[in-house]
Amino acid sequence: MTRHLICLLALAISATAADRPFQWPDGKKAAIVLTYDDALRSQLDIAIPQLDAAGLKGTFFLTGGFAPEDVARWRAAAAEGHELGNHSVFHPCPAAAFPSEAQFHTENHSVKGMLREIAAQNTLLTALDGVKPRTYGVPCSQMLVGGVDYTEALRAAHIVRYVRNGGDGVIADPAKLDPMNVPSRMFTSTNTGADLIAFANDVLKNGTMGVYMFHGVGGDYLNVSAETHQALVDYLKAHQDEIWVGTFQQVMDYVTAHSGH
Repeated sequence: MTRHLICLLALAISATAADRPFQWPDGKKAAIVLTYDDALRSQLDIAIPQLDAAGLKGTFFLTGGFAPEDVARWRAAAAEGHELGNHSVFHPCPAAAFPSEAQFHTENHSVKGMLREIAAQNTLLTALDGVKPRTYGVPCSQMLVGGVDYTEALRAAHIVRYVRNGGDGVIADPAKLDPMNVPSRMFTSTNTGADLIAFANDVLKNGTMGVYMFHGVGGDYLNVSAETHQALVDYLKAHQDEIWVGTFQQVMDYVTAHSGH
C-alpha cells in the first residue's frame, strides 16, 4: 500500500512539473524573437529605426552580399544591441525556389562545402561586430544539400550555437526545443498588422515562445509594409511587462540554460 501511494505521489509531482509553464525572466509570461533575413536595405532604413524607437532588439541574418556602403550601418546596428546572425555567404536554395546561378543551388552543394560557407560568413560577421559564437538562419529553410541533411554535421562542427529554421506554429514547449532546429513563422505582404499581433497573442496566451521571420520591411521583397511592422512593434512595446522581446541568441541562451541542454 505504501509503495502504491509513493508511486501515485511521484506521478502527481511529475504531472505537475509537466503542466507548469516555462518560467521566463523578470516575471515575463512569454518570449518573442524578431528575425530578418538577407541583409536588406529596407531593414536598415525602416525596421531598425522602428525597433530602436521602441527600445526593441532584433536578429538580422546576413548573407555576404550586402553593399559595401552598408558595412558601417550594420556595424552600428550591432553596436545598438541588434544581433547579426549568419545566413551563409551566398544563400544557396533549391533550384525551384527562385532564379539563380546553378552553383548556388542546394542540389549542387555538398555538406562540406556548406559548412565552409557558414564558417566563412562567421569570419565576415566577426569582422563587423567582434561577436562569438554565432547563430544561423537556414537559407530557404532548407537543410538538404546534395540530397543530404546537414543538421548533424553542423551540430558536430560547433561553428554556430543555434539554428533558426522555418515552420508555422507557436513553439509548444521551449524546454523541448532542439537548439539546431528552432521553428519560426514567416510573414509577408499577404499579412496584416492584425495577423502579426495575433501570432504574438497566441504566444502570450500559451506562455511560450514565438519566432518571427521577416524579409523586406516597407520595401525589397517578401515584404511586410512599414505600417504592418509598426503595428507589431507598437503592440510589443505596449506589452513589454508581459512579453520578453530578445535577440535569437539571448532567448535561446536562456532557454537552453533552463531546459537541461
